[in-house]
Amino acid sequence: MVQPRKVPHHLIETAQSDPDEIDLDEIEELFDDEWEEIRNTGLKVLAGLALDDPERVTPLVDRVIDCLDESYGPARSHAGLVLSLVASDRPDLVEPAIPQLVANLDDPTPMYQYRAARAIAMQLESTPEAFVEHIDSLVDVLAEGPEPTMPEPPDDPELKEHYQKLRERREPDMLRSAASNEIVANVLVEIAKAEPEAFADRLPKFFPVLSARTAPTRGGAVEVIRYVAEADPAAVTDAVDPLIDVLEDDTTFVRARAIRALGYAEAAEAIEPLRSVAESDHDEDLRELAAETADWLEANA
Repeated sequence: MVQPRKVPHHLIETAQSDPDEIDLDEIEELFDDEWEEIRNTGLKVLAGLALDDPERVTPLVDRVIDCLDESYGPARSHAGLVLSLVASDRPDLVEPAIPQLVANLDDPTPMYQYRAARAIAMQLESTPEAFVEHIDSLVDVLAEGPEPTMPEPPDDPELKEHYQKLRERREPDMLRSAASNEIVANVLVEIAKAEPEAFADRLPKFFPVLSARTAPTRGGAVEVIRYVAEADPAAVTDAVDPLIDVLEDDTTFVRARAIRALGYAEAAEAIEPLRSVAESDHDEDLRELAAETADWLEANA
């Protein structure tokens, strides 16, 4: 009778409690195993080592990158985790993973999305130009990507307890999804700062993101338009009406960004909407910003 194989969980415990005792050659052998749980165990071990010292796992970075497109979801997730830890010190080693990390942002599981997004975020400061070729995919993540939803509250009082438990279970996924989208929005903002012309023909795809679920994502979308407008006001003509709509956003900083973007866009048609904001917005600083922007647009019309 074939004996069931055992997953070497002790290696995970050793990586966390006594990382110096881990032999990387032994761990590399795990990546050649046919059983996906064994390969995933190798990734968990590397995650434990990387938490202690990211440099320890650099010899196996290529093996980790290969695991990003594993059919086994937990392995993809742990590969993203390891790469995010390595990228904090050595983003150059993780740069070859960017195409697959961007692809993994479309994963239907929020935890897997988030770990891919974290690995991307760790590379953003050092290599923003590496993401330019992925603009379309990144915009699609924000405009069309998978996003968990919260169930509607039931009318039946007897179901309220069940509903509350369901909300509590889904809340972490909602937070991870929001964090992932915020990271993607920040990536796009950094690209727009460096290469605003890359967005000129893509802005219409961006307009749905102006009404995204979370304020940081909406604000990031506004900032992208702002940087394009700063470089070439004529390039954002079609974005003026969507930006005017953002003046009614629920979040103050998003409205403030929209006001600045309209100024950079030299949008004379925004003068009256800005006057309205200057008269009625509940935030005093924002009223002043709207009035100043409307005055500048009027003087330069």
